[in-house]
Amino acid sequence: MRMLQKALAGTCLLFGLSITLLATVQIVDSDDEMDDLADGVALMLFGVAPAALGTWLAWNLRHSNQQTSQSLSLQQEQMFLQLLQNQAGDLTIVQFAAAAQMPVEQAKAFLDQKAQVLDASFDVKDTGAIVYRFPL
Repeated sequence: MRMLQKALAGTCLLFGLSITLLATVQIVDSDDEMDDLADGVALMLFGVAPAALGTWLAWNLRHSNQQTSQSLSLQQEQMFLQLLQNQAGDLTIVQFAAAAQMPVEQAKAFLDQKAQVLDASFDVKDTGAIVYRFPL
């Protein structure tokens, strides 16, 4: 659905801006008032309207992506806090990645950031796994 909306937004913007440019040039170059009226109508119907629709679709996509991103961040934060309580403050990258269903690299970056903010300490197990120890 998003791909269709992106394609439609791009098409509307491209078509609308092209027609707007052409109609504006015609209006500026024309000496006939009747032609100016026809060009003005064409500008509004086939230029400004599709450009406005394309702009609205693009804005709507961006707004939707921001909301989805914020929702995902909130879910990750809640998962992190719940795991901290369940694990008594000790958490590994693999535990968090599995629980949050995210790639290990992303989980490591998330835990590194939280470790800085919450002043966590680190331990290394015999297996080489890093254990983040967050104060509760």
